[in-house]
Amino acid sequence: MACSLIFGGDIATLRAMSGNDALSEPANMFGDLTSVIRDADLAVANLEFALSDRGAPMRGKIYPHKSPASALAAIEDVGFDALNLANNNMLDYGEEPLFDTLKHLADAGIASFGAGRNFVEAAHPAIVVRGGLRIGLLGITTTLPAGFAAGAETSGVNPLRVTTAYRPLRNLDEYPGSEAIVETRPVAEDLARLVADIGKLSRETDIVLVYAHWGASMNEQVHDFQRAIGHAAIDAGAAAVFGGHQHVVSAVEFYSGKPIVHGMGNLVFDFVAPFFTAATRRTIVFAATITSSGLEDCRLICARTGVNGPVTRLDPQVGEGADLAATLQRLSEPLGTELSVDGEAIAVRAK
Repeated sequence: MACSLIFGGDIATLRAMSGNDALSEPANMFGDLTSVIRDADLAVANLEFALSDRGAPMRGKIYPHKSPASALAAIEDVGFDALNLANNNMLDYGEEPLFDTLKHLADAGIASFGAGRNFVEAAHPAIVVRGGLRIGLLGITTTLPAGFAAGAETSGVNPLRVTTAYRPLRNLDEYPGSEAIVETRPVAEDLARLVADIGKLSRETDIVLVYAHWGASMNEQVHDFQRAIGHAAIDAGAAAVFGGHQHVVSAVEFYSGKPIVHGMGNLVFDFVAPFFTAATRRTIVFAATITSSGLEDCRLICARTGVNGPVTRLDPQVGEGADLAATLQRLSEPLGTELSVDGEAIAVRAK
């Protein structure tokens, strides 16, 4: 029993799919990666914006966003099977767009996970069957704007809180104004809940995959809390952990022989924030074969983000693709990962 997996980064489109021109043609959004996504037995990504034509911006959000409901046509056309909703933009326009998104995806036959009408729904996994395997998908987010975390009777995302502390690097009496060491750790009760949820899901399925919206925006660094969450998830029974939110690619780590992809970057991102750089236009898509014993033949596909246009595949041996491959090597090797260019992709494995 086996099936092929594609796992992509953030999908944050502002395009209405009218079909009146190339930009609004559903078949064009994912560009060179269309066949890669469509041919996979299981294609998963993070849906960053709600799919809705309703709602009003939440107070306090600097950059509130949602996607036109018609954008679903492109996601459906390319063949995504499941989407994570646990992130820091899903409720930018309130709960009505979230409810619309849940309904639109369900009507299209696309599984969703990581958000819901209450905490129980938000924490509930999606289970899909491919190649004779029952595959469980769980989504959590450590990025939590005020009011986004689901509650007993309130809608929202599946939260995993993190504490942050700043400790002076040097004696402040001798070195006033010295820079700080940032210390982060997951809240124990939230991490324990995730561990319990993974354990339960692993008993009900053949394979568990976890998505975590984590890290710091525009920061390729892997923070202590990410490794703590990723290691705990794998110890609890997850076969892999996939991360995003940073807008830039980050390291690929192997822990107990299982991959933790710390940041996949922006797959489609039509909004260009003032602080975005050239690095925000580079992304990776993780490809592998799922078997009952885990993920095999793990590979990274390099691409240029679709920004008001199609996604463009990059050759990891030349130009921009080679630069991205070098970045991945620099970030991942210290975490015990071996990378090697293999044709049009980058093979990744534990050292």
